[in-house]
Amino acid sequence: MRKTFTIFTAVALLLSIVLAGCSSSDKTSSKEEKNSGKTTIRILSRMGGDDPESKAFNELLAKFMKENPDIKVIDESLNDESAFNNKFKTSVATGNVPEIWVNYGGQAFKEYAKNIAMDLTPVLEKDKQWSDAFLPLFDTWKYDDLPGIYGVPSEFYSIALFYNKELFEKIGAEPPKYIEEIPELQKKFSKEGITLIRMGDKENFRGGHLISNITMKKFGLQKTEDLVSGKAKYTDKDMLEIFKVMKQWADLGVFGDNIVTTDDNEVTSAFTSGKSAMLFNGSWGISSLAESDIADKIGVIPFPGFKDAPDHLNTWHGGAGGYSVFKELKGKKKDAAIKLLKYLTSVDTFKYYFEKSGGGVYPVKMDMGSLKVDPVTQEYTKALESSKEFLMEITAYDPRPQFQDKLRNEIQGMFAGNSPEKTAENIQKFSNNLK
Repeated sequence: MRKTFTIFTAVALLLSIVLAGCSSSDKTSSKEEKNSGKTTIRILSRMGGDDPESKAFNELLAKFMKENPDIKVIDESLNDESAFNNKFKTSVATGNVPEIWVNYGGQAFKEYAKNIAMDLTPVLEKDKQWSDAFLPLFDTWKYDDLPGIYGVPSEFYSIALFYNKELFEKIGAEPPKYIEEIPELQKKFSKEGITLIRMGDKENFRGGHLISNITMKKFGLQKTEDLVSGKAKYTDKDMLEIFKVMKQWADLGVFGDNIVTTDDNEVTSAFTSGKSAMLFNGSWGISSLAESDIADKIGVIPFPGFKDAPDHLNTWHGGAGGYSVFKELKGKKKDAAIKLLKYLTSVDTFKYYFEKSGGGVYPVKMDMGSLKVDPVTQEYTKALESSKEFLMEITAYDPRPQFQDKLRNEIQGMFAGNSPEKTAENIQKFSNNLK
C-alpha cells in the first residue's frame, strides 16, 4: 500500500478555494465534450508506472471506452508519490478536481469527505451484486459524525502470520489461535534451535504493526478511539499489559536476537531457510514467498487473539486504498463516473489484475476458479475467509502525524531494553504535550 499523509495536511487551506474554481474547470470540460460529443471523465490514480498492474489498468480503461463509446476517459495517473501528491493538491487549489481519484481514507481524509467527495451510499445500496462482493473495508471512508461512505476499495493490504507447516509437524503442534499459546510454542521450537517468529525492528514499523495487532485483538477499535480522544491513556493498566506481552515475547526469544538491528530481508531469509517457524508480514510479501523454495510448505493464519476476547478473533490488521468521486457531478457526467467506478472495482476487473500481475490479493471475495494461483496466495486467500473487519495501525486513527514516529521509536526502545512502564510513560507524555 502506498499510503501518504502529506496530501491531507494542507486541506484546510485548499478546500476554501475549490468551489470558486469549479466553474472554470466545468467550462473547460464542457467545451471538450461539446467538441467530441462524448462525456469526459478524468481519473487520477497511482497506476502510472510500467509495472504489470499499471499496464493492466491502461488496458482496462481502453476496454471500458470501447464498450462505452459515448464516454472518454482521461487518465491523469502518476506513479511517483510526490508527483501524485502535488498534482492532487494543485487540482484542489484550482478547483480542477478530477471526477475520480484514488486515496487512502482515514481521519486524514475526513475534510475531503465533508467538502468534495460524494456520498456513495445510494450507489452501493442500489447495486448489491457489486457492493456485496467487497471485503469489509468501507470503514476506511466512514466517520461517526459524518453519515455516508466516501470511497470504494480498489486495493487492499492486510497483515498475517505465514508459517512453515513442516516445522510445526516436526514439533507436533498446530499454529497458534491464541496469544496465550505463544510462550509454550517458543519453548518447543527453541529446543529444536528454531526461532518462533523472527522479527526485525530496524526500520521501526514492525513494532507499530505488532502493538496494533495485539491491541485490536484485545479491544477491537474502541481502545484506539479512546486513546485518540484522550479518554484512555497508554499508561492505563489494560494498555500496559499489551506492552508487557510484547516485552515478554522479546525476552523469551520469540523474535530472536538483535531485534532492533535486524532488517526485513534478514527476517524473510530466516523464514525461507527454515531458521524460524513463522513470519509476521503483510500481503505485499506473498509474491516473494511464492517464489521461495518452501512455497509448498507455507500456511497462513490471522494474527492470534485472546481467549477472553473471542469477539475480536476475526479482526485483521489491514486497510484499503480506493476511489472517491467528486460530489459536484450531475447528469451524464455523474452517470459516466459511477459506471467507470463500478467497472474498475468489479470482481471481473480484479480477476484481470490477478491474471496480468501473476497473483496478489484484492478487496473482493472472488472464486479463483480456473485462475492459475500460486500456493501461498491460495493459503492467504483461504485465511482471509475468516475476516470480519479490518483495522488500520493505531496511529492511522490519530490526526497528529508526528505521533506515529514517537510510538514506533518508543517500542523500538523497549526492544532495546526499556521497561514497558517507561515506554508507556514516554508515549503518554509525548501525547499530552501535542495537545
